[in-house]
Amino acid sequence: MEYTYPSYYKKFTCTADKCSDTCCAGWGIAIDNKSLKRYKQADKELGAFGNRLYNSIDWEDGSFYQHGKRCAFLNEDNLCDMVLEAGEDYLCKTCRRYPRHYEEFENLREVLLSLSCPEVAQILLTCQEKVTYETVVQERDQVEEYEYFDFLLFTKLQDVRLFIQEIFQNRELSIAERMAFVLAMVHDMQTRIRKQELFGIDNILDKCERESAWKQVRKKWPLYQNRKSERRYLLHSMFLDLQSLEVLNAEFVTWMHKAQWILYQELTETDYEAARKTFAECDEQIAIQQEQLLVYFLYSYFCGAVYDEDAFSKIKLAIVHTLLLSELFLARWIQNGNHIAGTPLTLEEKVDIAHRYAREIEHSDPNLNKVENLMREKTKYSLYDLLVVILN
Repeated sequence: MEYTYPSYYKKFTCTADKCSDTCCAGWGIAIDNKSLKRYKQADKELGAFGNRLYNSIDWEDGSFYQHGKRCAFLNEDNLCDMVLEAGEDYLCKTCRRYPRHYEEFENLREVLLSLSCPEVAQILLTCQEKVTYETVVQERDQVEEYEYFDFLLFTKLQDVRLFIQEIFQNRELSIAERMAFVLAMVHDMQTRIRKQELFGIDNILDKCERESAWKQVRKKWPLYQNRKSERRYLLHSMFLDLQSLEVLNAEFVTWMHKAQWILYQELTETDYEAARKTFAECDEQIAIQQEQLLVYFLYSYFCGAVYDEDAFSKIKLAIVHTLLLSELFLARWIQNGNHIAGTPLTLEEKVDIAHRYAREIEHSDPNLNKVENLMREKTKYSLYDLLVVILN
């Protein structure tokens, strides 16, 4: 079995009670079947604490009870009583793994760190070097074979993802140029997938590696530029889409409503554009942080297209999430009055926004499905409209 890890993987250490937003509160914690079987016999191993453990589980739902949206084992010091009383070995798979997130493919597990963890968000948004991904083989793990797995499509997706990563990390180009080129490329690639012309993907990659491809694409960009009003309208509409999602944290949802009010209703178009310009000029880190977010979302979603053959929606997810996070940063910057002082938004504020956004989007199956369906069904997420958003 092969495992792939991001280069910053070993930098992560849980901050436990010092965490700014504990992972043991605010969402349900699903318990795997193996742990449930063990917990049923916990009284024999743990005595009185085992009885507490048994009575703290919703056996019908297969999850821990919560008190005030906090796990039944999260104590007043924001530490886990189960770890303190029984040891880490007693944790269920969800608690033991988080913030590690596994993307499963035939004979390959990609182990990512979830942006929803404040410490991971901190690591990612302070990372200056270009993120790489390393694959290692663990011989002790049995090779997994799926009943149906399109290995040819998967290898093509891996090739394309690596090429996209190189473009996203090309710091000689603006973030807008990188996103626009990748979006157009994957749009063309999706046509080959739909027609089952997978070897045609190689031709697209060969073409895109040439300097002439950039010249051809740039010639088309004026068709989408000088449309700032349309860009702002589209982003406002995307924010309204977020309001239709399942609410996991009411406080953060309230902030998103406030952000869309600040950006698209409270400010005039002229003031909004002036704020955008000043925000980009005074924040030397924002382009690298956007790059890191793009690569993070790329690895979170793109190769999952092997299961639904929809690579275009996956790359749209990576780009739209990065665009919306950038707008949330801008809104907080304005709310704080940084636009008056001409100072950048603090790292702490960006970490808070990024991890809370990821909690809402990435830790609810209904939300994940809803957002991906939006990418497929709504015209505002078409190639044309997204290029308008990106290039203005």
